[in-house]
Amino acid sequence: MALEKGPYIGDVTALCFAALPSRAVLAGTGAQLDCYNLEMGARYFPSVHVFDGIRVHGIVAAAVESSALPPAIVAVHGEGKAKLFRLSSEGLEPWQFVPRFSKWILDVQIFTKDDGHNVVLAIGLSDNTVCLWDTSAKKIVSNFHCPERCLLYSMRLCGDSIQSLQVAAGTIYNEVLVWALGGKGSTCEAKIVHRLCGHEGSIYRITWSTDGCFLGSVSDDRSARIWNLQTKAVIVLFGHTARVWDLHIDAKMFITASEDCTCGVWSLSGELLRTLKGHTGRGIWRCIFDRQLSMLVTAGADSSIKLYSLSERALIPTTAKEMVMYRIDTGKNDGFLDSRSEYVRCLCFEGPSSLFIATNQGLLQRASLLPSGDVKQVSILQTPERSPLVCLDIFKEQLVTPEGCPSKEVLVACGGGQGRATVLRITSEGQIAWQSTWIAEAERQLLGAFWCKSLGSRFVFTTDPKGGVRCWAMNGETSEGPRHLAYFKSSLSSRIVCMDASLEKQVLVCGDQKGSLLFFHFDSVLFEMEDPAVVEELDSFRGAHGISAVANVSISEFSNEGTKTISTGRDGCVCEVFYQRGQLSSVLSCHRVEKIAAITVLESVLCLSGSKRRIGLGFSAADFVLWDITNELKRISCGGWKRPHSSFVGELPETQFCFAFVKEQTICICRNWDDSDDSSKGHPLQALQKQSHGREVHSILFFPDTDWLFSGSEDGRVQISRYAQEDLTVFASLEEHVGGSAVRALALSTRVYNSKTEASGIDDMQHAVLFSAGAKEVLTCWELFDKPEQISARWLSTHSTFSKKSGVNKDDLRYMALTVFAVESDGVPVYFVVAAMSNAILTVKAFDSSSKTWSRIAVLQHHKCPVLTLHHAVLPCFSQGTLANRFFVFSGCTDGSIAVWDLTNSVASFTVGEREKAQGLRPLSGRGSQGGKARRRLNHQRHPSQQQILKDPQSSPDLSQDAAVLSPVLVLSCCHQSGVNSLYVCATSSSTLSIVSGGDDQSLHSSVLSMQEGAGSTIRVLSRQNVANAHSSAVKGVWSDSEWIFSTGLDQRVRCWQIAQDNRLTHSCSCIIDVPETESIDAHRSSESSYRITVAGRGVQVLNLAVIAVRKNSTRECGSFAMTPS
Repeated sequence: MALEKGPYIGDVTALCFAALPSRAVLAGTGAQLDCYNLEMGARYFPSVHVFDGIRVHGIVAAAVESSALPPAIVAVHGEGKAKLFRLSSEGLEPWQFVPRFSKWILDVQIFTKDDGHNVVLAIGLSDNTVCLWDTSAKKIVSNFHCPERCLLYSMRLCGDSIQSLQVAAGTIYNEVLVWALGGKGSTCEAKIVHRLCGHEGSIYRITWSTDGCFLGSVSDDRSARIWNLQTKAVIVLFGHTARVWDLHIDAKMFITASEDCTCGVWSLSGELLRTLKGHTGRGIWRCIFDRQLSMLVTAGADSSIKLYSLSERALIPTTAKEMVMYRIDTGKNDGFLDSRSEYVRCLCFEGPSSLFIATNQGLLQRASLLPSGDVKQVSILQTPERSPLVCLDIFKEQLVTPEGCPSKEVLVACGGGQGRATVLRITSEGQIAWQSTWIAEAERQLLGAFWCKSLGSRFVFTTDPKGGVRCWAMNGETSEGPRHLAYFKSSLSSRIVCMDASLEKQVLVCGDQKGSLLFFHFDSVLFEMEDPAVVEELDSFRGAHGISAVANVSISEFSNEGTKTISTGRDGCVCEVFYQRGQLSSVLSCHRVEKIAAITVLESVLCLSGSKRRIGLGFSAADFVLWDITNELKRISCGGWKRPHSSFVGELPETQFCFAFVKEQTICICRNWDDSDDSSKGHPLQALQKQSHGREVHSILFFPDTDWLFSGSEDGRVQISRYAQEDLTVFASLEEHVGGSAVRALALSTRVYNSKTEASGIDDMQHAVLFSAGAKEVLTCWELFDKPEQISARWLSTHSTFSKKSGVNKDDLRYMALTVFAVESDGVPVYFVVAAMSNAILTVKAFDSSSKTWSRIAVLQHHKCPVLTLHHAVLPCFSQGTLANRFFVFSGCTDGSIAVWDLTNSVASFTVGEREKAQGLRPLSGRGSQGGKARRRLNHQRHPSQQQILKDPQSSPDLSQDAAVLSPVLVLSCCHQSGVNSLYVCATSSSTLSIVSGGDDQSLHSSVLSMQEGAGSTIRVLSRQNVANAHSSAVKGVWSDSEWIFSTGLDQRVRCWQIAQDNRLTHSCSCIIDVPETESIDAHRSSESSYRITVAGRGVQVLNLAVIAVRKNSTRECGSFAMTPS
């Protein structure tokens, strides 16, 4: 049998350009080496495994012009090892292996001698020495020692030959020593040329300029320093918010890479020109720049390799592109404002240089923003009797003039306090080309005028205070005025504040002031009717955004499965709803809810077509915030969302952004707009390697009988990956947990049980649900769909006590472990979630998938210390002559004990009676609202979808306040001398279970339990076995079936143990893995003679185990029970 290592996804710690038929980049990911074609954006050839369990710390490539040597040589080093490879377009071929040094290798350089017929490798070591390795003699021929013997954090070699070689060493004393090699012989002393002092922290990396005149260093003190070795001048680059990891010196600029996940582009005088973003997690480890291609390549802890184009435009100082502030004085009012005072009511951007203003005295103006900082105002319209303009919307048509030039005309829809609606066509000079005014509502009843961008300029919609929407057809630019087509009537009687429509799907979607979404029938039949039609709503989604107003709604896409609608609200959330209309009834379902971090009032979310970025616009307290889901881009203090405001964002929000707001009697306009055609605005052109988790992965799971992987990380994301064709690829990333909380545990349910009989009753694959839990007491679940060649996920619900206002949950608790099983109740799966919290309490919650309600049904109290791992088992047992399923949970505690809990009675009690009580309550979904409402019963439900009304997560997290308190039925003491880190339960026969655990004491523990038939939940311990020193460090993960046990620990190894017939464990094989700080392991049988194993920690890796013989009577499932890893 053989255990083979597969691909690894994790930190990219080394980069180097290489000369192949086209420009290439060599990258070190973990212990493997990849080569990418810059033109194609793909790998030249498959990954090459370089070391065992050692990261690649550095790569050097050199072209050799000699027929006696390879055309290109690559030197790779990590810790105390170094290897040489021959490089060609066909691949990397191992050439020589340098014996391991006792000190770490910090840098290498490749030189040729003997007229190019021999290669010498200069190797810099962490004890401030340099040795020369002769590839012909295959030995070290010289050693050079710095006069000052000290340990180093970094070293960099520079020189065209061995004779001119200079060494820059970053010492543990926060200084840089520059010394030159001297003398000849096997051991030579050198001389110090420069001593550079100034850093206040550890020096992580050193770099040279190509001419050797400048030296750069980066440090723990968050700065980079450029040292001129000729003039002794120093340039300090300070601007990063975290430690700086790497630096590149170019003839025209400096480039730094930092732990804050940004790259800084600096002028030669030390001025920050540009900040490049795109990475996440622990930071950017490496950056390299090619002057000929103007191409910057960065690599970070998120496993991604990104390309940026840095043209001459990148060298323009930021002062030339700063945000410009425009101010428009709207006049002064003496005393207090009243209904007749003149003040701004509405603002609306036409584009980056034009703003429309509507006032309380009926004045419509257009303000043009000039490059000089001045404003040109043109008055367009004055309403009769100076009645107020209460609403304003703009539509810009893509028209062409008779001369073939793009038209700059714009359509404006506005409404006045006397009930008049007006549509105007405005020229570029601010003149009215056409105007139509009509009575749309009674006096003071017209509150909104809207264009639906998808319908063009054919229709205008107006709204009233009672939730009504009128549709008007524009009869061309004639004197007849628009024709009243229909009146859409809402049953909720709440004012409509936003809308979108689609004639193709025959639907009008509206959002009201109380957080609900309404769906109306909208088709061409309405156009043919003589009298206006009164249209009732087809369906409504009450409380989609709590009690906060819906800010924006749009129909994003539609298919045979239904219409996908995206809405944002002033609860700070994005809601994704699918609507499908059938012949007899309609189906309305919420597929996803996403909280946008740092934004409490979300105005809209833009999906930029060019870069596929998602930009959130909203407010946090009194500030307007522009957010790209992971980073804050802009923050402007404006006083909050209740005052008139407008925004306009381009494809590159960092340099294409406008925001206007009213402060006292002044319109303040913040504008930063760069129209230059420059692709290097701060975001990558492409990624050579997809982005993965940027922090530790705490939990990983296989989807049953597939090579799809689910991983949860410290960065707050759940990720879907796929192993196929010897490659591990990131497929999708689910939205962040509430507040970006870390994911500590995952649990997967793919089978639905019946509490009374052995039969399932529900198709397993139709009810696959993934649960994730972690910090801030956040619990989220997604419904999974196993489609051909892909797995998709749909958000179901989020349970949390996290408060966006305070930023913490009430008791600062977090989930440590999780396990889930599903039980059928009246044809509906109910998911029982057992979660271990940081206060050593285990809670059992029931999630009803139909009503999306959470109920706390039991509390498991026994452990005095936190529980780090959970598992469950479902067993068919005889009780009073009847075969019924019994539900057991196993918990591993940090005191070294394992407890067994029987949840059978609690499950039966909830599925029979308590579930009906919970169905009438408002469900918890993690969606916020401002103010919130007390939990109440839903007495009136006009549509089935109204059961999906959502609740503010700041309120009570559980529907059941009187949960039962349970005690364990069995406690296995002293399984480990210290904490139980991992636990797995599997079946050895139809009536016995095997419990395998790994602990901090480096041991494996195995117990075999038997259920005594007819004796209720009495459990008998058949055997216990302890394997001391199973690993040389703490055991962090175990997995088992009836034949094998796989374990992993902090010793960075995976060990395979075979289970004998007498249940004794025999070590079979082991493998050093590339994943440091391992946290979790999972496996499945990929064929009759092989297993697929995955390990997670600082990255993810897949391994394959080939098995010689397979015991025929083995099975992972027996009867109706199955195992689900925590």
